[in-house]
Amino acid sequence: MVDYRKIDAFFNGETAFEKKEASTLCRRARLLRLAKLLMPSLAAVLIALLLLFPSLKDNDVVQSLDVTLPKKGELEKLHMEKTEFSITDKNNKISTFFADLVDETKAGSKLLKIINPAGVLSVGENKFINIDSDIGYYNQAAQIIELKQNVVAVYDEGTTAETEYARYDFKANYGNGNQQVYAYGAWGKLWAEGFKYYQEKELIVLTGKSKVKNEDNTLWADKEIRYYRTENRLEAEQNVKAVNLENTMYADLMKTFFVAGSQKEIEKIEAYGNVRIIDDANTIYADKMIALMRADKKNTIEKIEAFDNVKVVTSDGTANGNYGLYFPEKNEVELRHNVIIIQDGNVIKGDKAVTNLTTSVSKVLADKTNKKRVSGVITGATVKGEKHDEK
Repeated sequence: MVDYRKIDAFFNGETAFEKKEASTLCRRARLLRLAKLLMPSLAAVLIALLLLFPSLKDNDVVQSLDVTLPKKGELEKLHMEKTEFSITDKNNKISTFFADLVDETKAGSKLLKIINPAGVLSVGENKFINIDSDIGYYNQAAQIIELKQNVVAVYDEGTTAETEYARYDFKANYGNGNQQVYAYGAWGKLWAEGFKYYQEKELIVLTGKSKVKNEDNTLWADKEIRYYRTENRLEAEQNVKAVNLENTMYADLMKTFFVAGSQKEIEKIEAYGNVRIIDDANTIYADKMIALMRADKKNTIEKIEAFDNVKVVTSDGTANGNYGLYFPEKNEVELRHNVIIIQDGNVIKGDKAVTNLTTSVSKVLADKTNKKRVSGVITGATVKGEKHDEK
């Protein structure tokens, strides 16, 4: 309908009807033009605010992208992107880590979820471990970091270890893992079902069934293998088996001592409990054995000392004594004290016996210091060796 009052006012000269309408349209046009100019700037400001202050995001929109965003009514959670953080251990050594994303799992929990953590773990005077993984969790209160998925640790001397789980306690300077671990370096390779690491003792323990291998030797153990870095010593426990080019040694506990400055060249091996050495068809038993290496030939046994309940078993018979010496290069065993040789049904007793494991020929000797003579019972038609020689 037409507003006749506006028409009358126009003809009476009180107002300009068409001019007023034109003025209103101009104001609307100006407002629209201004809005068009301001909209891009406003959008840019909003985007910048969202990037700088993630808490401003609309929960309904981004909840599926970031599960750690605070829920309605929940306190603000810690959230950092492309960040660097440091952890101090009980000795005030600082370890520094980098991460693509750090999120508090629950507001105020101080339990942080870390995406792609990578850092340098300080483990001693000028000693470091570079470590990274796909996912990590850091408990700020307990000062414990857990790394999961594709965990890789590179020691300062070049050893690289790989596993799927590793945990480190900065208060105790202690690390461990319960997943299979594989490591390699200039010294060789190792495999284990898990590991423990005591930083202050500089002790690395391979737990469960473990294996260490280099070009000369292979060592297996069912319980654990311990490496003392300071003392450069390796210990293996339970059903231990050591294999080299010359023979195979078994024991309940075996200790390997390396030459100073080397992790491959062996100086001495000690074996305890149910010890035995198998060489082709011959076996030597004892409660304890010590193998000494040649100084002029790397990882070559010069001689092995055997203690208590020493027994030599060959294809032709057995020899027993309280103490024994085995010379691998000559393939010869020397038994001393209360020696008993049983061969082809014959029993010969003396204070010393020398047996060649290649020919199975034994020589029994008497002890001239106490005028003991060789004695025995001969039942066979043939007796090998000399029976009445004296020392």
